[in-house]
Amino acid sequence: MPLFKRTLSEFLFRRFVLKLYGSNLLVDMQIDAKKETLQYIKDNMADAPYFDNHAQLVKYIVNEATLPGLYLEFGVGRGKSIRWIGAQADRTVYGFDSFEGIPEYWGGNLAGAFAQSKLPKVPGNVKLQVGLFDQTIPNFMAEHGDPVSLLHVDCDLYSSTVTILDAFGPRLQPGAIVLFDEYYSFPRWREHEFRAFQEYVSGAGVEYEYIAYSVTGQQAAVRILKNPACSSIRG
Repeated sequence: MPLFKRTLSEFLFRRFVLKLYGSNLLVDMQIDAKKETLQYIKDNMADAPYFDNHAQLVKYIVNEATLPGLYLEFGVGRGKSIRWIGAQADRTVYGFDSFEGIPEYWGGNLAGAFAQSKLPKVPGNVKLQVGLFDQTIPNFMAEHGDPVSLLHVDCDLYSSTVTILDAFGPRLQPGAIVLFDEYYSFPRWREHEFRAFQEYVSGAGVEYEYIAYSVTGQQAAVRILKNPACSSIRG
């Protein structure tokens, strides 16, 4: 009997631990990303409130976005987060997405991943801007000159986040809230939304503070404290 138990234990170890854990590189990649994220949080977000529930985090962020101005979401997908925002918002929420999936590979996903076969159901105060960002943003900006109150960046990619910040970064008024959906805690997280934001604030002289983050997901939110570009266009 002891020999049988050892044999069964060895089988289980080889079948599940070695195959599903020991040989799975993604596990180690994620652990490395998690450790790096934890250190960044300790160094930069220690006093910010944290959330283990995505919906509660979004609710908190909407409550913080009290300034007059635009509510924008980039990367609508199935519409889950924009439904949360729209249900709570006291104004129109504009959602931008091509609904054709990401235009380039990201995080092990091929171009076209996350494509939707139909537009999502959204509240009546949500207006969808369908198309690639660089195609829909110019006309929208021409028709809406207001500063930004809430910006939700859920587009995953560095290139897409750069497009968003190049366009709306100068409209991020002091007090505006920016919520990133894929900010950290995945392999190469420093190369996408995080990188685009850090490059933008460094180049534009923007000052900000972290106001919330997720301990179970990849979300982090900031409040803009100073934005020279926004001050100049409003003056």
